Amino acid sequence: MLESKLGVKFDHYLAEPLDTWLSAGLHDFAVPEAAGSSARVFLFKNTRSVSSLNKDLAFKVMRYDKRSYAAPLFKQELLIMQGLEAKPGLTPMVGSGFLKTIEQTRWPVEQAPLTKSLELESSGLQINGELLTFDSSETDTMLAEFDQRLNADWLPFLVFERRWEDNLYLLCDAGYTRGAFLKNLTIQQVLKIAVQICELLQYAHSAGAVYRDHKLLHYYWNDLRQQVIMIDWNIGLWSPGKLTPETIQFDLLQFSSRALHHLFTGRQAPGSVAVGPNRPEDIENAPRRYKASYPYDVQKRLNQEEMHFLERALNGDFMTADQMADALKQLLSKRL
Repeated sequence: MLESKLGVKFDHYLAEPLDTWLSAGLHDFAVPEAAGSSARVFLFKNTRSVSSLNKDLAFKVMRYDKRSYAAPLFKQELLIMQGLEAKPGLTPMVGSGFLKTIEQTRWPVEQAPLTKSLELESSGLQINGELLTFDSSETDTMLAEFDQRLNADWLPFLVFERRWEDNLYLLCDAGYTRGAFLKNLTIQQVLKIAVQICELLQYAHSAGAVYRDHKLLHYYWNDLRQQVIMIDWNIGLWSPGKLTPETIQFDLLQFSSRALHHLFTGRQAPGSVAVGPNRPEDIENAPRRYKASYPYDVQKRLNQEEMHFLERALNGDFMTADQMADALKQLLSKRL
């Protein structure tokens, strides 16, 4: 464990928010990145050196005003990050710990940092306090101290590598791309992405984790490596050896209605959980069946077999991620 101070006068400080809104290139609107119901996320800066990864870090801290709701979610995410060993495609936890802010601390407003002045107002520069930091091998110690620290007004936090790639919302959402799929991802790439996500979900399900929060904002695309990357297990479920087939099937249904339908058509399935700071109950109360929606431009993009596959997925026909991956691979083989 490492004890340190947080603030612009010390080695570590929090910079711009990573959880509100990001400007959308030359477009005249913005899109949400990682707004969360239980956490705030800021760029984590070290004035003395770069991170051990030589990359920017994201600092995810529990919301101070939602402790009873957020604490169990942070515990679940810690357990999931500890239980899922490093695997390409899963953003690893670099470290974790506790933050105790000074009494005068004013948390920044949550607003779109679309100008330099707004970015300053919404940054974490004014957050000062004490840090207790554990590396990824010390998660057991972090968990053992969790309740005691929380009762003593410490806020748990997790540190991740900040993704530099575009999230798939930017590349697929019809409102953002104006329907220009071919300028972003081909259908072959979409099918490859879907296969890779299924492989990651199969790995997670086998280990005992379900993802639940399948909005496209949580999936990034590394075009250079042709690899999908997942972030944010904050409303995931960790239950090794106890996941039922119905729980896995429902996780695949949520993936289908939100991420998969979005990838294929540029939109989530009608009636699916809205993009935003979702809660576990939002997912649990979601429908168990969906219908696909195919605007005219999508009908020209997808063939009949691909539309039939999507309809099967939205009907909950797939019981494992491996089954879904196999069906996607068959579709892909006919596109190559």
